[in-house]
Amino acid sequence: MMGRPDALDRLVQGLIAFVALVASANGLFMLADPYGWYHFIPTVRFTGPANPHFIRDIGLAYLLTAIMLGYGALDPRRRWLGAMTGNLWLSAHGGFHIYEVATGICSPTIFWQDVPAVVVPPAIVWVALGILLVRRRIVPTGS
Repeated sequence: MMGRPDALDRLVQGLIAFVALVASANGLFMLADPYGWYHFIPTVRFTGPANPHFIRDIGLAYLLTAIMLGYGALDPRRRWLGAMTGNLWLSAHGGFHIYEVATGICSPTIFWQDVPAVVVPPAIVWVALGILLVRRRIVPTGS
């Protein structure tokens, strides 16, 4: 079942590592310079005034997510649960943005600007894990 990693296994590893890197960079930016982050992300200003404590709280969530994704990326076939766990917060965050636009809380224009940073990263991880599952490189029995 395991064998040596092939090109698709390495692609999965790279996809998960990429999302870990992006989450890490975002989390570190939020922790180091919450006001800078607030002004750098154009759509965040529509959610209200900057709250550095809250921005840093979310930065910690991104950083912990990145750690779990990074752990999973080291060997996704053996550590896929780490990648999946790391992806849960990103998925919930993306789902919340979908909920906001579906219920009219957020405008579709703002939503579509957020999609690349909020919806695409968790989707990348799910696709990567799906590749492993379809290829039977992971077995989710007992999870």
